[in-house]
Amino acid sequence: MYLSFTDIFDLFLRFLAVGQLSLLCHYILSKNQNLSSALAVSVNICLCAYLLLTAPIPDHYYGILRGILLFFTEVAPYLLWLLVLLHFKDNFQPTKWSIWIKVSIGLMLLWFIYFFGYIKGSGSFHQVNHLIQLFFIIHIIYVAVQEFPDDLVQARRNARLVTIIYTCIYLILILILELGNAAIRDSSIFSIVNAGLVLVSTSFFSWHYFNNRFTEKTKTASIEEIKDNDNYPPSIPLVFKNFYQQLNQLMQDGFYTETQLSIKQLANKLKMPEHQLRELINKHLGFRNFSDFLSSYRIPAACVQFEDITFIRKPILTIALELGYGSIATFNRTFKAQKGMTPKEYRNKFQK
Repeated sequence: MYLSFTDIFDLFLRFLAVGQLSLLCHYILSKNQNLSSALAVSVNICLCAYLLLTAPIPDHYYGILRGILLFFTEVAPYLLWLLVLLHFKDNFQPTKWSIWIKVSIGLMLLWFIYFFGYIKGSGSFHQVNHLIQLFFIIHIIYVAVQEFPDDLVQARRNARLVTIIYTCIYLILILILELGNAAIRDSSIFSIVNAGLVLVSTSFFSWHYFNNRFTEKTKTASIEEIKDNDNYPPSIPLVFKNFYQQLNQLMQDGFYTETQLSIKQLANKLKMPEHQLRELINKHLGFRNFSDFLSSYRIPAACVQFEDITFIRKPILTIALELGYGSIATFNRTFKAQKGMTPKEYRNKFQK
C-alpha cells in the first residue's frame, strides 16, 4: 500500500484527534460515572470510529474492523441526540422510559449490529439511515435553538451555541456529502480538510471543557425565599441587593402576569443588563429556566383561585391567560409538573 505525503499528513491529523478524544473520554469517566458521562464517552468513541473509518486507507485493509467502525459511525447521531436532550431538557429522563421503548431500542441496536457490523452496510437501508440521521440532527438544532432565550444556565447556553455552530452544521455537511457525489467525498482534499476540521473542533471543545465553560455552577435556593418581601437571602451578593429588591417588588405587584414575558423585557423594566439578571435568577435564586421562575409565581396564584369558592365558575382557560400563559396546554403541563395533578383535578379537591 502506497501512501503519499498528503495521506500521511491526513493520518497524522486523524491520530491527533483520536488521541485528544481518548484523553477526553478518560477525563470524563474519572470525574463522573453516570448516564451523561456514558453518552459523552460513547459519542467520542463514535467520532474516533468515524475518523479511522474515513482515513485514506483502502477498505480491504480493514478486514472485520471495518464493520465495527461502520457500526459506531452510524449510531453516532442517535447517541448525540440522546446526549443533547439529556443536557438541554431538564425533564428528559430516558432511564424512566417504558419497557417497550427500551426493547425497541434494543432490537434496533441488534439490527444495526447485523446490517452495519456483519454485512457492512450493503443494502438500501444505508441510505435510508442517512435520511433518518438528518431528521435527528435537524431536531438537535431545533432543541438547541428553541429554549436558548429561556435558558438561564450560562454553561448550558455555551453548550447550545457549540452544538448549533460546530456539531450539527458539520454533521449536516457530512450527511449531504454522503448522500451526494461520491467523487467529492472520496477526494484527498476533502479528506484532509475533514480531518483538520475535526481536530480543530475537538481542540476547541476540549479547551473549553477543561476550562469549565460547560460546567454548571448554579446555587440552589428555595423558591419561597424570593417571595420574602422584607429580607433578601444571604446568598445574594450586595451588588445584586437593590436589583433583587426591585425584582421582588415587581413580582409581588403581579408583573409576572404579562403575556409572553421574556427575560429581556424584565431586564428593561428593571433597567439592568440582561446577563446580570440571568446570573441573579440562576446562580442566586436557583432557577435554570426563566419560565420556571415565572411559574413559581403563576402556579401559586392559580392555586389561590382554584381553592376559592368564589372562582368556581371561572374557566381554567381564563385563569391561565390572565396569569400570562400563552395557551392552556402550556399551563396544564406546567401545573401538573409542579402539583402532580391537572388544574381541574386540583380545583375539584377544594370545590366539592
